[in-house]
Amino acid sequence: MAAYVGEWFIGGPAALGVSREALSNGRWWVLLTHPATHAGHWHLWMNCGALLSMSLPVRMMLGRRSAGWLRYVALLVASAAAAAAAYLAIHADDGLPMVGASGAICGLWGLLVRSDLESRRLRPLASREVLLGLRDFTISNGVLFGLLFALARSQGGAGGLAWEAHLGGFLLGLLAAPLFVPKVRDEERPATS
Repeated sequence: MAAYVGEWFIGGPAALGVSREALSNGRWWVLLTHPATHAGHWHLWMNCGALLSMSLPVRMMLGRRSAGWLRYVALLVASAAAAAAAYLAIHADDGLPMVGASGAICGLWGLLVRSDLESRRLRPLASREVLLGLRDFTISNGVLFGLLFALARSQGGAGGLAWEAHLGGFLLGLLAAPLFVPKVRDEERPATS
């Protein structure tokens, strides 16, 4: 929240967004600031709602102790980095900066698609549940981007939606989940009735 308020005193969200231009000008800190920077109140509140809805189940998978918090933060940071990398890979010559935490949040989503919350174990990538999760991610993002694009166009804007960041973060969470989720010993598994 502090970054969101502060960004308006230093030239708006574009000053803290990640872009090839910012990086080539030596502003490497944008790799850290872009997830905390948002393009308006609605952007911030949508990301806060998504983060709140996914954080508890992700924390259940990552462990409750301090190591679980460290894994949670590491997953968010890694997902934000993957989101920036995917965005920059596709926008090689574009100076338009990307802001927002949605790429990092999609990393949480990717981990949840792999997660069996009851057993606190990861599902195989080729499982039916994971394939259905991939389908749901694709449909949800298609609907979201369609609605936001239509809203932006109706108000005279161009949209500027970073679908690449969503995909980069999601794939990181999905594929790197085994690096973040600790192995559950039989005695730690929840009892079933």
